[in-house]
Amino acid sequence: MNYRLVFILLFLYLAVSCNIYSFKGSLPPNINSICITPVLNTTSEFSLTNILNENVRQKLITHNILDVVNISDADSKLDLEIQTIKDNANIYNSNNNNSYEIVEQWKLTVTVKLSWYNIKENKLILDKEITEWAMYNNLGIDISIDNIDNDMDGFIDSEDSDEYGSPRESALKISADKITDRIINELISNW
Repeated sequence: MNYRLVFILLFLYLAVSCNIYSFKGSLPPNINSICITPVLNTTSEFSLTNILNENVRQKLITHNILDVVNISDADSKLDLEIQTIKDNANIYNSNNNNSYEIVEQWKLTVTVKLSWYNIKENKLILDKEITEWAMYNNLGIDISIDNIDNDMDGFIDSEDSDEYGSPRESALKISADKITDRIINELISNW
């Protein structure tokens, strides 16, 4: 009977302790908190500013990477600047009746500059440009029916939970999600 009680207690201890997970071990030793300044946007796509700001904040909090605090309480500061958003034609198709080509698929590319500062030591920890992209077309009103793997994750349309909404706005959202993942990866992999 005692073995059963010990086994149950050991199981409960392991179950509870495995639920707490953090990436803090790979951060610089004196950095425990971060202030995320408002995203600077030098483009005319202002909707991306709010999406990127909220995504980064949520990921830092959700993954328990750093405490997100005000600048007066922060050990570090994260500056993000959206530098470019470009729509480039990716796939063309010729119109049989006329002598012109039609763009069937667009590639939206977003470039963001990331600057991470150590406030306590007054030095730059990381300075990097991140570029990500997503695909879309103008043939429909919803990317969930365009038969394109817009974010290149191996899932198409109804199989993919993040492919929904108007084509270009969804491509902006997908690009912001990819950039957010890269930003978090850069923060936790910077020794």
